[in-house]
Amino acid sequence: MNRLRGRFAALPLLLLLGGTCLFALATPTLATQPYLIGRGISDITGPLVGVPLWGFGRPDQVGEGLHIRLRSRAFVIAQADSPDKRLVFASVDLGSIDHHMTLEVLERLQQRFGQQYTLANIMISATHTHSGPGGYWQSRTATGLDGGLYPDHFDAIATGITDSIVKAHRDLQPGEILINSGRVANAGANRSLVAYLENPEQERARYRDNTNTRMTLLKFLDDSGEIGMLNWYALHPTAMNFYNHLVSGDHKGYASLQVEHDRGTRYDSADDFVAAFAQADPGDVTPNTNLDNTGPGDTDVETTRIMGQRQVDVALELFANAQDRLAGPIETRQIYIDLSNYAVEDRFTGNGLQHTCPSAYGYSFAGGSTEDGGGHFLFREGMTEQQWWRDWLIRLVTGAPKWTQAVKTCQQPKPILFETGSGDPPLQSQIHSITLARIGQLVILAVPVEVTTMAGRRLRDTVMTELGDWAQYIVLAGYTNGYSGYVTTPEEYMLQQYEAGHTLHGRWTLPAYQQLASQVASALQSGAPLVSDISYDDWRGKSAGRPLPTGNSNSPTIEPRAGEVMVAARDRYQPGQSVVVEFRSANPTAHFPELGKHLIVERETATGWQVIADDGDWATRVRWREDRGVTVARLSWDIPAATSPGSYRLTHRGIDPSGRRFSGSSRAFEVGAL
Repeated sequence: MNRLRGRFAALPLLLLLGGTCLFALATPTLATQPYLIGRGISDITGPLVGVPLWGFGRPDQVGEGLHIRLRSRAFVIAQADSPDKRLVFASVDLGSIDHHMTLEVLERLQQRFGQQYTLANIMISATHTHSGPGGYWQSRTATGLDGGLYPDHFDAIATGITDSIVKAHRDLQPGEILINSGRVANAGANRSLVAYLENPEQERARYRDNTNTRMTLLKFLDDSGEIGMLNWYALHPTAMNFYNHLVSGDHKGYASLQVEHDRGTRYDSADDFVAAFAQADPGDVTPNTNLDNTGPGDTDVETTRIMGQRQVDVALELFANAQDRLAGPIETRQIYIDLSNYAVEDRFTGNGLQHTCPSAYGYSFAGGSTEDGGGHFLFREGMTEQQWWRDWLIRLVTGAPKWTQAVKTCQQPKPILFETGSGDPPLQSQIHSITLARIGQLVILAVPVEVTTMAGRRLRDTVMTELGDWAQYIVLAGYTNGYSGYVTTPEEYMLQQYEAGHTLHGRWTLPAYQQLASQVASALQSGAPLVSDISYDDWRGKSAGRPLPTGNSNSPTIEPRAGEVMVAARDRYQPGQSVVVEFRSANPTAHFPELGKHLIVERETATGWQVIADDGDWATRVRWREDRGVTVARLSWDIPAATSPGSYRLTHRGIDPSGRRFSGSSRAFEVGAL
């Protein structure tokens, strides 16, 4: 271990036992190190082949392989003088967080650590990548709203998130947190500008940009030095477009990977530097700045790199110059609310007492975002009229029941595509969680929704109005502890762009969240508890699960030729060129989640072959296909410009249908000048 843990080696045990020894140890450090901090990172990469990717909702976008691995990055922060006051924040490379994951992770944490972790002090936030495998929602229908439930995938995600938090818990030691914020230029465009312009001109005039360009960053330090960063920035991870079939963390994953690798992280040590690029309020913000599913790169991969690098550049500058030190208590508040018929006061609606609606998707949801693509050709953004022939076709194809008049009236002007909130039980939970946390001068508002730019501004203003002068920074962490669609402003809702078609609880959804945020912030400011008799309707063990698709790998026979090279490498390459090797392989989904590294890049040294990259690196890819009854793995490595001359090889590993592990290597090839 290269960290200076010495005198703090027994601290995790003392945290669990409590007592005066803890305070005797921690007190001398409080003046300079007001918090206990820990970080952890774990792999959550899902099944790579045969599972539809989450996000664009296209049945033809099915996983074929891996670009970069998905991970859960967790931080635990506790008051040094009162360690029971703590907060977990985990940024997870997923499209969404099913609230059942939060319940599952919390139960597993409580089995280990008792009541140190509760619903009030845990935030699990998705980066919202659209290029991860789906099928992890505890759905209320056999097919599910995201393609059905694969219990093995759900369990693997919960295991990975839990593991990252456990690592962070065990890593706890005195430290400090510096905060900084700044503007990220040219990293996103408003994809729903026509709706944004529906907001009052006087309100829009308050802001320089029509997207939230602010990045807020935390810098974590302990006695060993800099151990991690956590930042929030609003940008949709749709740079990897709907025609991509490789698992990827998109630009957030790229950014984390670049910073971590530059800091020496190889994901095999408790001392690894953790860099979490978390999500904020990007509901109407696209990385495809040409606003036609493309740009600014020539390919979606290049756009992903550009958008990730622009975040990296600002993050590193903020990290290097961070000086404002967080100091003050850690406090959290959390509440559940049923949004199927929630009364919202005039203070927040500006239109008298109003009510939210049972959840329903609109036509514009099926049309998709024009700027990011992926929608169904029968629908488009801006549709506000119910059409009988579309309703008839929807019911014929999907078996969905006809909408009810009460919900249609409540949701106006949204034409109803699917009504999901009025059944008994409903197809989607109507109960959602909102959490507010304080770390010194910083406030984190965590919501289970995709929030548009102006909606996010109103939510932050609502919270800050209730708080004292101590609150100097606020971030909105979307996609946290659940997922319940979008939140637009009431003005944006009336236009029924894609985001409004996916604002599930109707026109007054944002005012409802503002009212809730105001109540939670008021309780945090006053120190009063929050009391509610509403609890989440837990569906674990009741959902219809299905086995993972394994293609032709169901036969438990040994494949003796697995790992054999089918397409060989050339003798020599130059930096900037791509090495491609094909191997006889096996479907990796068949033995999920027995995840190993499917690809490693090795360089020959005097002491043998040394690993220099693997299938978690940006420069590598693995893609599987079936070719006349044979599973073929295509491995590629884009040789970085800084690669040293020498002899290299690619190695492929896997598990054949019988469960036998196999490995095969390409012939050695030279990289560098002749």
